[in-house]
Amino acid sequence: MHDKVIEKIASEMYSSKLPYHNFGHAVTVTRYSEEIIERCKREGVALDEKAVYYALLFHDAGYHEDHRAKGYETKEAYSADLAQQALRDYGIDEETIKKVESAILCTHVDARCQSNEDKAVRASDLSGFTAEYGVFKLNSVRLWEEQKLMHGKSIDWSDWILGVKDTLELFLREELELTSDYYDKDGNSVFHLQTRENIETLLADLTPDL
Repeated sequence: MHDKVIEKIASEMYSSKLPYHNFGHAVTVTRYSEEIIERCKREGVALDEKAVYYALLFHDAGYHEDHRAKGYETKEAYSADLAQQALRDYGIDEETIKKVESAILCTHVDARCQSNEDKAVRASDLSGFTAEYGVFKLNSVRLWEEQKLMHGKSIDWSDWILGVKDTLELFLREELELTSDYYDKDGNSVFHLQTRENIETLLADLTPDL
């Protein structure tokens, strides 16, 4: 589904100056979600498509802003509140808004998913890390450049990729199974296997050159 009006509203809450957490990222993950939604439909897995779509559009809204200065403990909490306000003003029903808020909060590294919508949004947000290695590295480089931009100091590439490994391992603590293809024939999570393969390749990659 696509709603040009709500996409425009969401886009205005992002900064194009950020290399990674910009509105392009939000649009990209909505596309990743389309495959997840189709698989859920084929297997009869209940999923609120509207909630997933809205949550992904707004899941990094306001990322460029100082969330703590605005009274929010996490960037996800700030994004969830921005989504709530925008969707309520747009006339979206409260039940959908509640699902959207929950799903956005579940993109935080320490969150635990409770609903299918939570899982679909978290999985979509992380899908770039299971992509082919060129895409994975591009995302890693953009995040590296972004931390320099936001914090005003550079981190050595070798230290950065060790941090990427540690952060992704935290995300991998949770299984995000929605459909039968989540596991391979040996019972291993395809998501975990692909992400860890990319991590190992990145650790051997000595420069940020693309």
